[in-house]
Amino acid sequence: MKNSAKIPYGIRNNRLVHISQLTRAERGGRCGCVCPECRTPLEARMGDIVRHYFAHARGTRPCAGGTETGIHLAAKQLIADRKEIPIPLLQAVLEAKDSLGYKHTESKVIFPGHDRQPVDDTKLEFSLGDIRPDLIVSLGQIEILVEVAVTHFIDAEKQQRLESRGQRCIEIDLGDIPRNLTPADLEEHVFNYQRAYWIVNPKIEAEQEKLRPRLQQQIEKANKRIAQANIAREQEEQRQREQHVRMEAYFKAQEQKHAELKRQREEEQRRAKEKATEQAEIRRREAEVARQLEAKAERHRQQKTWEQERQQLDLHEMRYLAMELFASCQRIHARSGKVATSTRFCLPMARHNLERDIHKMDLEAIPTAVETRTEYDWMFGVPSREWKLVALLGVVYTRESIKSRYWISIQAIERYLGEFGYQPIVALQRAEQLLNTARYYHILAEDPALMALELLPRPLDAIAEFVGELDNFNMIHLLAAKLDELAFIPKPANSWR
Repeated sequence: MKNSAKIPYGIRNNRLVHISQLTRAERGGRCGCVCPECRTPLEARMGDIVRHYFAHARGTRPCAGGTETGIHLAAKQLIADRKEIPIPLLQAVLEAKDSLGYKHTESKVIFPGHDRQPVDDTKLEFSLGDIRPDLIVSLGQIEILVEVAVTHFIDAEKQQRLESRGQRCIEIDLGDIPRNLTPADLEEHVFNYQRAYWIVNPKIEAEQEKLRPRLQQQIEKANKRIAQANIAREQEEQRQREQHVRMEAYFKAQEQKHAELKRQREEEQRRAKEKATEQAEIRRREAEVARQLEAKAERHRQQKTWEQERQQLDLHEMRYLAMELFASCQRIHARSGKVATSTRFCLPMARHNLERDIHKMDLEAIPTAVETRTEYDWMFGVPSREWKLVALLGVVYTRESIKSRYWISIQAIERYLGEFGYQPIVALQRAEQLLNTARYYHILAEDPALMALELLPRPLDAIAEFVGELDNFNMIHLLAAKLDELAFIPKPANSWR
């Protein structure tokens, strides 16, 4: 605890005086008290607000131990005045450990303790050679040393000297009491046997010797129980090991039995699977033979049907229709060469898309290949400029095709034209159907009129010729220039197909 400058006790006429024992007339230096520690004059501070206390007089140097020394001296003086001491609990305790290290205790209460035990005589600060106790009290023929501990307690060296003398000694622990307590409070703490402890008492050793056989008996019983428990544990462990061996053998036999059963089941399953596979193979072969027979019969039926349909064909009518379609296509072709190229577009959707695409692609002029007339321009029944522009701006010359750099197939261009409604003229479509019928029934070579239909153009031929025109008119270089504008690194493709 921190030392306080407010001292509760002062010395006057060689006796401790508490600040509460002074009158108002003894305030200040009139109290006539000195510090219990440094013996310098004290002043009684007895104001109306702050609690009363002693303090070192002005002009003197305060000390740090006046409070604790005052309490220590007051406690000794209190015992001397009252001729009473607290007798602490006197108990003999003997401890020992069994073979497992567990602690066993034997104890006997010699005296239960008493707060106030009258004594015959007290001596203050009486020297006994190398020992100077705080008090020596006489109780009949017995002398008891009393130590009051506030800040300094009995150390090991002093305790050893006391034990060597066999002198009874009590220590009263006041280390944790408040420093501003009143005399009544101090008396209550001093005469409290629970604050006192026996440092040395010969009766303790005598009783311990009496307890020793009982403790030894207790230890022997404990060790005997421990030995019996160890034997029982070893027997149980042996039984468990034997049980474990038996269980291991049992489980091993069961495992072998299950393994054998599993092997037998697997063998049975394998044989069943092989048998099922053989049966499945037989069924497959039978099904294959049946399928081949059915296919042969179906081919025979188809061949018979084909021959019947071929016999029912009207070759004269087919020849007449082929001549009429060929002549119609020739007239359309001859007429298309005399018709000027229109500047307008037939399909509104194409017109809308073309105007938008031309503006988006920033073309300064229509490519020459679009304006060039070819042999197959007439086949779509519209000015060639129209369907070529649709093919060019819809498939060939687009941001996606330039960026991806994939080769464009003729079929892709044909499919795109078909989506916009560009189909070959009716005469060409009917001629293609008639030509396919003649090929299917193998009568194409039997009539020159039907063979002439092979000379008529097809959409793929017209688109192929247009792609060739793009290549001839350096359209690839135009695309490469556009690629440079768009900052694409790859080189342009060298052909379109």
